[in-house]
Amino acid sequence: MKKKKKLTLKTKAMFIFIVLMLIWIVGFFMYNTYQNIEIDNSNYVATRMQSTEHEQTVEKEEKNSKKVADILEETTQKVVGISKLKDPGNTILSKTTESELGLGTGVIVTSDGYIISNQHVTGSKYSTCYITLENGSNYDGTVVWEDSNLDLSIIKINAKDLPYVNLGDSKNIRVGETVYAIRKSNRV
Repeated sequence: MKKKKKLTLKTKAMFIFIVLMLIWIVGFFMYNTYQNIEIDNSNYVATRMQSTEHEQTVEKEEKNSKKVADILEETTQKVVGISKLKDPGNTILSKTTESELGLGTGVIVTSDGYIISNQHVTGSKYSTCYITLENGSNYDGTVVWEDSNLDLSIIKINAKDLPYVNLGDSKNIRVGETVYAIRKSNRV
């Protein structure tokens, strides 16, 4: 019985010796491999990981929020209210259909009074619609172009020096970008 115990102690001692030898060999190999590596600090450049490049902070969010608010405030001045009826009446109980009212919005695209809107809002070519600017000014507008398949129209009003939107290029937008809709209440 004692012999079996001695054999197991000898086996354990041999196992520990082999493990220690392997650790020493791996350590010696790693030391010799990495001791000759030279790092030239003048060529070392720290770069940010892609995941931290656009980190979100409270300061950045406040700055972006103010920027968005400024853009929206500026753009709102270029949005107009549109109606096909000059005086919709003095009662909410009207038999006029929504398509006859043509209530909606548009945006000024030139300083001399061209406005883009939807065809279902403005009506057919050469029809008249009534435009209300952000400052409360009212104008009679004429539809100079429309396409019902695209649901687009261009209206012309007789005005000068109007603030207008700068139209962008749809090639520069990406899926997932934030979009803001500006709705104007019609004050006709």
